[in-house]
This record gives sequence, C-alpha cells and structure tokens, in this order.
Amino acid sequence: MIPVRDVIPTRTAPRATLALLATMGAACAWPQVRDWWLPWASDAVVLWLAGSPLEDRLGRGRFAGLVAGCAVAAAAAPAAAGWDSDPVWAASGAIAGVLAAYLVMFPTSRILTLVPVIIGVELVEVPAWAVFALWAALQAAAGWAALTWSAAADAVGMAISVAAGAVVGTLGGRLLPRPERMQVDWWDPPTSRS
Repeated sequence: MIPVRDVIPTRTAPRATLALLATMGAACAWPQVRDWWLPWASDAVVLWLAGSPLEDRLGRGRFAGLVAGCAVAAAAAPAAAGWDSDPVWAASGAIAGVLAAYLVMFPTSRILTLVPVIIGVELVEVPAWAVFALWAALQAAAGWAALTWSAAADAVGMAISVAAGAVVGTLGGRLLPRPERMQVDWWDPPTSRS
C-alpha cells in the first residue's frame, strides 16, 4: 500500500509544506535520522499528504505556526518529564500534530493509495484515519525497537513527543481554521438556504 495524495482540492501552492519537506531531506545527513530512517521517511510521506490541505485552509503563516507549536511541544514535553529530547522525536511529534489537526478539520477525508492486486496495482481511496493509523503503528514499532534495543528513555521520549504534538495539533485544528477558507466551491456540497 503506497499513499499518493489526499482527495481534498487545494487553491494554493503548498510552499511551506515543500519547504518543510526540503528541510527534512537536508536533515538526512544527521546520524540520528540515519538511525531512525523509516519513521523519518514515514513522517515525510504523512507531511506530504496532510500538509497541503492544512496549509491551504489555515494559510501559510498559521500552518507554519501550528507546525512550530507542535515541534516545540514535542521537544519540550520529554524534558519537562525528565527524559532526554531528540530532534527526531520532535519531528515525529510535529507530524503527529499535523495529523491531529488534519483529522479534526477533515474527519471524513480519504487518501488515494496504490494497492497491489493480483496483476499490477490499483488506485483506491482509503479513509485518511486508516493511513494515519499505519503511521502511528510504525511510530509505535520504532518506539518498541528503541525500548528493546536501546534504552527505555528512547521509547518514552518518543511517546511523550508524539502525544504532545497531537494535543497541540488538535487544539490548533479547532482554534486556527479560517471559516472563509473552509468551503471549496467546486468540492464541498452547497449549503441549503432557507
């Protein structure tokens, strides 16, 4: 199963999302990222899927603020709980926040996904929550690997980071939307007027 894109149309180019993806690509030179390459790659895929519609509906500034707030919460929460912080966890926490905001704003969205069939592949629409649940499972598996291979601090720090990012993202999804951008004329059904 390879997620390709979400089905929500956008009106603006996702410049902030692309800048964040470029930053994530440049960070691949860090040793921590090379050690956690699979969660890092899944973070990039999820940012690609959820970032564009969020950026379109929130505006670039609010979207960048949401991502920064989630990253700060994800980096600060483990330290406040007495655990070491790691940039990779902060990134995963920021992505968790983006996902939480996306699911709050677009709870019934779907993701176009390539699914292998007996002969070739087929493009199907999968509920966004199911694709993002796979991301969460991958993050949990990475935490479990850290728990068994390294130290408990890695798993706990990652869990705290992801939870903090999700909380900030949920709040941001509820507080930041711009009502004038929430309806897309060619996508959303017209509202009935009495």
